[in-house]
Formats: sequence, C-alpha cells, structure tokens
Amino acid sequence: MLFSKDGLSRIDYTLVLAVIILVVIGILMIYSAGFDPIEKVNNGLYRKQILWFIFGFILMVGLTIINYQALGEFSLHIYAVLIVVLLITAIFGRPVRNTRAWLNFGVIAIQPSEFMKLGLVIILAKYLEVRERDIVRLRELVIPTILTFIPVLIILKQPDFGTAIIFIPILLTMLFVGGADITHLISIVLIASIAMVVPMILTYREWIGAEGSNFILDFFKDVNLLLLVSGVMLAITIAAFVLHYFSVKKILRKIYIPGAVVSLGLMASVLIQNLFKVYQKRRILVFLNPDLDPQGSGYNIIQSKIAIGSGGLFGKGFLKGSQSQLGFLPEKTSDFIFSVVAEEWGFLGGIVMIGLLGFLVFKCIQTAFEAKDKFGALLASGITTIFFFHVLVNIGMVIGIMPVTGLPLCFVSYGGSNLLMSMICVGIILNIRARKFVY
Repeated sequence: MLFSKDGLSRIDYTLVLAVIILVVIGILMIYSAGFDPIEKVNNGLYRKQILWFIFGFILMVGLTIINYQALGEFSLHIYAVLIVVLLITAIFGRPVRNTRAWLNFGVIAIQPSEFMKLGLVIILAKYLEVRERDIVRLRELVIPTILTFIPVLIILKQPDFGTAIIFIPILLTMLFVGGADITHLISIVLIASIAMVVPMILTYREWIGAEGSNFILDFFKDVNLLLLVSGVMLAITIAAFVLHYFSVKKILRKIYIPGAVVSLGLMASVLIQNLFKVYQKRRILVFLNPDLDPQGSGYNIIQSKIAIGSGGLFGKGFLKGSQSQLGFLPEKTSDFIFSVVAEEWGFLGGIVMIGLLGFLVFKCIQTAFEAKDKFGALLASGITTIFFFHVLVNIGMVIGIMPVTGLPLCFVSYGGSNLLMSMICVGIILNIRARKFVY
C-alpha cells in the first residue's frame, strides 16, 4: 500500500520539534551572520532559508505518508536518475569557487550531490535486504562498492571533496548493519587509509621542500612506477587466491589478503593523486597544523577558533559577535555557522545545539533498532550515518580537529539542497517509526 493514514497518526512529535528548533536556530544565526553592523542591513539569506524550510517541511510530511517500502521498489530508478543529473552537473553545472556542483534554475540553484547521498542509502538498503543471506561473502561487496564509487568519482571530478568523502562511511555502516564480515570491512578501511596517507605524505614533503631526501618516499611519487608495483602485487595476490581455491594451505590466505589490501590501496592512492587538487590535499594537512598556511588554507580554522574561544561561557549576545560581524570569519552562514553560534551564545549555546543534534541522531539509531523489517533498519542506519558524520565533520572542522571539507551542519547551515535532503531524511525516519507496529 503506497499511502496510509497510519503515517500521520503515529508521528514522533518530539523529533519534529527538535528539527524545528534546530532550523529556527539556524535561521537566526544566518540572519546574524548576514547582518552588517555598520549599514544596519541584512543580506537576506535568511529569507531564502525560511522558504526552503517551508518547502522541506511539506516534503517531510509527504514522505511520512508514503510507505517507505515503495522507495525500495524504485531504488534503481532513483539512483540512475541522480547519477545522470550528477553527470550533467559535472559538465554543465554553474561553477562556484571553481566547483561545478550546482544546477542553476534561474532564481534557485540545486546541488544534486546532496540528494545523491540519500539515493545511495536507498539503493544500498534494497540491495543488502535482497542479498541478506549472502552478504558475508567477499564477492557480495563488489556491487555495493561499485554503486558507491560511481557517484564518488563524479563528485570528485566536480571537484567536491567534502561531499564525496561522506559516501565512504555510509557504505561501511550499511555493510556492517547488513551483516558483512567484519574482516572484510577492516580490509576496506585499510585500503582507504593507504589510499589517503600516501598522497598526503607526498604533498607534505613537497610543501616543506623535503623532496629528494628519502629514496623510499620519493619512489611513491613516480605514479607509473607505483602502478607497476601495485599491478605486480595484485597479480601475485590473484595467483595466491586461485591456488588457495584448489588447496587447503592456510599460508596462501596470509598472502592474498594483505596483498589485495596493499595493492588496491596503492592503486587508489594513484587515483587520488590524479583526481585531488593540490589545495584539497593541503586542506587535510592544514587541519593537523593550521600554522603551515596561516594566510591561506589555515586562515579559516584560526579565525574559527578565535570566534569560538571569544564566546566564553554565555557568549557575546545576538548580533554582537566581533569575528562574524566584522567579516573575519569566512563562510559564516554555511560551513562555519557553528562558530557564530559559539561566539554569540557561548559554550552553553553550543552545548544546547550539540544536544539537539545528538537527540536527532539518537532517534535515528533507535529507529534502526526498532524497524519492522531489514529494509527499514538499513534505511535508518544510512540516514543516521549522514546526520552523524555531517555533525562530526562540521563541528570538528570549526574547532580544528577535522579538515576543512565544506560539509554543512544539517538544519543549521545556509543551503537549500542540504536542508531539503535533511528534511526528506527526517520524513523517512518518521515513516519508519510510525510503521514499526503496522503489519
């Protein structure tokens, strides 16, 4: 049944209230961040955010009424349409700060990659539900990985590292909930770690002028040679795997599993070196030490820390934040909106916001545990991951313990696409919660 009145009669109003409070706080902070204390005028972004919220609220109610299981039936269609839109965006999208991530429709602009996050959650949830009994096998991880890395590669091409990175924890979390072998998941994490660490080391050495001082590390800079070595390792790995298939010798397993991890990790590192821009790799390095580039990549983090620290316990008051009001804090309506909250409302205001976001994540986790079917549990798990990592990365970014990736703070940061996506996600969570006792 596509539509049901049960969706509205069993609404979790505490979750709805928490979302509304978060959005209202966000609108107030966007108003404050856009206020000019000299001219006494506002840039008006808060008005757009109000309109996006109204539209998003309608979508949230609509997703509460529609049976969430219908999303699984159309999961492939949703995924395919979003992939096509992503490709169109990467080619014809409006460039903003050298990134083609937006489609312009006159007075509004949409960022399709935001909706791709949810599209991936839906198709992974359906696939893992169908393959529930077989997911412990390594080969069953191939399709989910491909489904994940297709949008990741397109988004990296835009290039938008911040949005692309969140697809990886979505994949890993949903595979874990779906019943994948934990050793397989650890292998994926190790591959991703090798893929990220090698380019970062090379970028750092180039940045500080240490090239040529270490033969082993300099070897990794030669992309062609690195591909050759990783290719040979992969061939040995495949040979060991084939032999293990016809043999019971355990030593072969000790060869092909580490071999696969290292060879695939090195191959992925080559891909990252070619796809990532220098400034993207430097951003990751700067979060470890902002003083590496205090006037460039590290400027945002330094100003953000000053804003948060100056807020003290109770804050400076609404419209009275010096860092935000006087223009020292960059991207203050979007990426660094939490810095505005902490400066104007202090430590207590920041704790209240984190508490509301934590309550939202808790409700999503609770929904995953209480869902009446595997598809609902997987959907809720994927949405939980989206919210949790947005909060973790954004707040971690503004306090200097995460790289500056450009991930917005859901419900609070300015941006129609993220707000719409977040409201749709809440609608699905409300839907799953409302139907947990309906059979």
